[in-house]
Order: sequence, then structure tokens, then C-alpha cells
Amino acid sequence: MEQPTAPITLVQAALEAGGLHTGTVLSREVSRGTRLRVRPGVYAESQAWSEALPSERYLASLAAAAMTGSSGAFCRESALALHGLPLLRVPAAVHRRTLHRSQVGVHRSPGRLSYPTRFHEPPLPRGVTRAQMRLALGAENSVAEPGDPSWTPTALRGIASQLVTPECLRGFAADPVGLTVPVEPLPLALLDTVPRMPFEQAVVVLDAALARISERGLTLDELLQPWQPFLRGARLRAEWARAVDFADPRSESVGESLSRVRISELGFAVPELQSVVRVEGREYRLDFEWEGGVVGEFDGKQKYLRSQELFGRSAEEAVYREKLREDAIRSTGRRVVRWSWDDLHHPNILRDRLTRFGVPRA
Repeated sequence: MEQPTAPITLVQAALEAGGLHTGTVLSREVSRGTRLRVRPGVYAESQAWSEALPSERYLASLAAAAMTGSSGAFCRESALALHGLPLLRVPAAVHRRTLHRSQVGVHRSPGRLSYPTRFHEPPLPRGVTRAQMRLALGAENSVAEPGDPSWTPTALRGIASQLVTPECLRGFAADPVGLTVPVEPLPLALLDTVPRMPFEQAVVVLDAALARISERGLTLDELLQPWQPFLRGARLRAEWARAVDFADPRSESVGESLSRVRISELGFAVPELQSVVRVEGREYRLDFEWEGGVVGEFDGKQKYLRSQELFGRSAEEAVYREKLREDAIRSTGRRVVRWSWDDLHHPNILRDRLTRFGVPRA
């Protein structure tokens, strides 16, 4: 994983008090190569865009879409991203809702840097027809969560969107300040998206969602109970149940979540997560631990970068401290096996390494 960069700052063209339209100036900067046009009327600095991670460009595209005032709540993977949940893969499109059947599908943006927009009709809860849904959502949206089990039009309007200022977008939009975004509520976004995802992507999202929910003192069932009618179809319910059964809020990163999936796919025993080892008065938390004294550590760069961010340590010092930590763990007689992102993308290499270190089979 790469080190996050500074957020891309988006600027929207506007008419100034003196009658000058800033779009003229911004277009000149595009011609000089110092700016890029993300969407019509929305610009970013060329260098910041080129240095940004793909995930940051995607969030910038969502912010640009919101700045241009396009209609339709963000949904599916876009909603999950706006709610601050990690995604294993950067989505290939911006996902939004539409009430018009003719608009459903992929639409290319005039801006050459923008992701295409994929429009979806609103999801249907059990017992509600498409005609009833269109009628209900044709009125002004309400942000109240649905609580009526009969799903009256008033209750249905509650699914449309919530106007929020996502934390993940702070710093992207220079103008206007206080950008608000119409996004579907998190419970609906989870139920409508996770069952459609490949299993490994679903686990990454649910691990993070469960961790956030537990921090609020809630359970997943409590959060989702009013929204369960939207989980329709035997296949989607089965995929949802499979991902929920596997998910674990103790996974602390995307890499750890994907590691658990790979370990299971390769036929190894389920490890204990975040167990604690005490050595000479110090406590060390382990990513993974198996019976027989085998410790697994996902060697992502985030832990070193986070150490630098939180404690002001250099990368070299963080690596040195990690070595001391591993030496302490080994002093207890445990064997430590490490793997990286590359290993997760080459399961045969990971399988051979885990086997060599004696990780037990399921």
C-alpha cells in the first residue's frame, strides 16, 4: 500500500462580483497544464491529481459530482466510500440513484478524468412494487429512517438519502465550503451492496462496519433491523449470511481482512485475532495466532506510516522497533511468519510459507 498524499483540492468555476467568470482563468490553467478539468466546471491541480492514490481520485470524483449539483443519491460502493468504509478495489464507476428507467445504466461524463456514472433504480423492500416506489420517492425526500413495517409512502421516502458532510471528503472542495452530499443511509448501503460483492471485498467492508458499529455500542442486527425487507432473494440472503458469519470487527486493516480470507481459502485453521503476549513487562498484540505457537503478521506499510504519523518516528526507527517487537515475541518460543500484499495476490506463495512455518490445517 502507498503512503496517502494530501487531499486533492477541487475548485468550482463561478461568477465573481466584478463580472469575471473564474472558468476563464481556470481554463487557461488547463491549457498551461497546471490544472485538470475533473468535471465540467470543476478543476484540480495537475500535480496533486497525478500524485494522488486511485482511492483519493475516486473520492475527489464523488466530491466533484456533488459540487456540480447532479441529482440522485449516491448508492452502492459510492455510498460505502462516502460513509468512510474501506474498499478493497476502487470502484469502476460513480453509483447514483434514479427514478427514471430510461436513465438506468452507465453514462460517461464529459470530463475526461471523471469516472462514469452508473445509475440504479431504488431498491425494493419486500411487498413493495416498482410503481409504488416511484410514487413514494417522487415527493420531497425525508431523512427519517423507516420504521413502519407496512412501508407506506412516508416510510419509503426515508430511504432516499441523507444530506451529510462526509469526513472523508473534508479538504477536497475549496469552493463551496461545507459541501453536503446526498447519500443513502449506511444500513441500506450495506444490505444493498455487500451481497453483490465478491466475498473478499464483502469481508473487508463488513469487518470495518462491525468495528464501527461495536464502537457505538450497537449490534449489526440492531442497526439493520428496520432495513431487513430490502434484503430480497435467496441468493443475496445467502451471500449476505456467508459474509456476516465470516466478518470479524477485530481485523484492523484491509490487509488483515484479506489475509483472513486467503488463509481460509487455502484450507488453514482460523487464527485467533489480536491476542496479547507479555514479555518482560511489555504487552505485544499479535495480528494472528494459531495453536502450536505460530504467529502471523501482515506486513503492510500502514503500521510504519501510522507510527510515523502518531509518534513522529522515522520509517527506519519504526522498522527497528518492529524488529525488537518480533525478537520479543520469538523469545517466548513462538514462530513468526510474515506476509505482504504481494503474497496475498499470489496465494500459492502464501500457502507454501504458512505450511513451512507449521500453520495448522482446518
